[in-house]
Order: sequence, then structure tokens, then C-alpha cells
Amino acid sequence: MLSTLVSNYQHLVEHPAARELCALIGLPRLAPYWPALLAFSGLFQLLRLSSNMLSSLVFGAKFDALTARQKYDWGIRVVSQVHAIVVVLLAIPIFFKQELINDKLFGFDNYAAWVYTLVCGYSIIEARPAHWGYVC
Repeated sequence: MLSTLVSNYQHLVEHPAARELCALIGLPRLAPYWPALLAFSGLFQLLRLSSNMLSSLVFGAKFDALTARQKYDWGIRVVSQVHAIVVVLLAIPIFFKQELINDKLFGFDNYAAWVYTLVCGYSIIEARPAHWGYVC
């Protein structure tokens, strides 16, 4: 199953249209990461949705008494906290990457790119208008 997932991911990454689009928008190094970017966005959205269900189980009637807007805000805060903790922990090793230390402007590291992909995946969810939350 894992080999199938890796194979499908590689197929998406190597798709000519994806490479052309990334080059067209001026982000050619995005091509290997765009499927993960969308996946991270989806995972953060699922975390937001599941946080409301879990909060209802944990806090019971107090959580259920919140308005729809308050529940939405609560979910966003849960995702924000999880994102902050994960990114801080994952970002620490980036400070010690020799390639990035040697070339602060154009240095590139695959590990750092994965962390940046995670950050951008969260940013896609966070950047959408707040009123979309009531529909999703």
C-alpha cells in the first residue's frame, strides 16, 4: 500500500502540466511538493472539523451551547495551536542545516522545503474568508 502511495505521489509530481504550471507562476521548486501542499491543507481542515466533534465529547453541554461562530473559532484555534507546536518542533533542525547557513538567500534543503510545505498548507486554510467556515 505504501509503495502504491509513493508511486501515485511520484506520478503527480512528474506530471508535465504540474511542472509547467509551477514554472509559469515562477515557483519551479514547488513541483515536487504541490501534492503534499494540498494534502496538508486537507489534513488541517479535517483537524478543524474533528476538533469540534472531540470538543463536544470532552466538554459536553458547555461546548454544545456555543454559537456556530464560536464553535468555528474554537476549531480554528485548535488547528492554530497544533500547527504552531508542530512547526516549531520541526523548524529547529533547519537552523543547523549547513546548506542554509552557507547561502542564506538561495540555499535549499529538502527537509526545510517539507516544513515550508506544511506551513503553506496551513496558510491556505487560514487565508480563506471566515464565512466559508459555515459552509464547510
